[in-house]
Amino acid sequence: MHKVLFVVRCSLLAICILLVCCGDEDIARRYTDYRTDIVTYLGDDANGARFELLRRDDSTSVVLQSDVKLDKVKVGQRVLLRYDWADRNGQGDLRRILAYGVGTIVSDSLRYTVRPLDHYLGQMEPVKLLSLWRTGDYVNLRCQAEYTGKSRYFYLLLDSATWRADTVHCYLVNNTHGDTTYHWREAYASFYVGGVWNRATCRTMRIHINDEAHGGMTNYDFNK
Repeated sequence: MHKVLFVVRCSLLAICILLVCCGDEDIARRYTDYRTDIVTYLGDDANGARFELLRRDDSTSVVLQSDVKLDKVKVGQRVLLRYDWADRNGQGDLRRILAYGVGTIVSDSLRYTVRPLDHYLGQMEPVKLLSLWRTGDYVNLRCQAEYTGKSRYFYLLLDSATWRADTVHCYLVNNTHGDTTYHWREAYASFYVGGVWNRATCRTMRIHINDEAHGGMTNYDFNK
């Protein structure tokens, strides 16, 4: 796990959809029913891009096999995938899909405090939380964040003093550095937390978010 603050460009905070479909039929399907999931990009094989889908909590993972190629996404990166099943009746741990688009999101690992916690609390500017959920070793969120057009800090921070406690405390840091904000913009993020979540001493992971949609600082617990 890194201890260095990570600057996330605002272009990553927004959902940047890299359309992967082509042809009139695919374009028509793009505006019909489809699924949207945060997945891990596994790379391309001879058939196309592969993704790992982890469903809620500790469900078994599924590999999604598409027939498209990607050249702007790094292996291991978490992305927002818009797709549909190629075979709606299929089962098993490998499923063929029709991929309509891949969105870049904030994809990062849990950070650790290297200064007293109070140093970071002032950097927790508000977001409007829409959803917060865990899939395997990842904590994912969908929110609205104020758009500035400039770089910012946006990461999940562990209070190192709670590293060995049965309840570990994590904080969503959203710091615009005082830049002018213009409007609220939807954002997705996925944070790898396995290094803490899988410790035998960890029974609860408590996420602290300055959540304007729910009146300010709010706690959300994930329990084993």
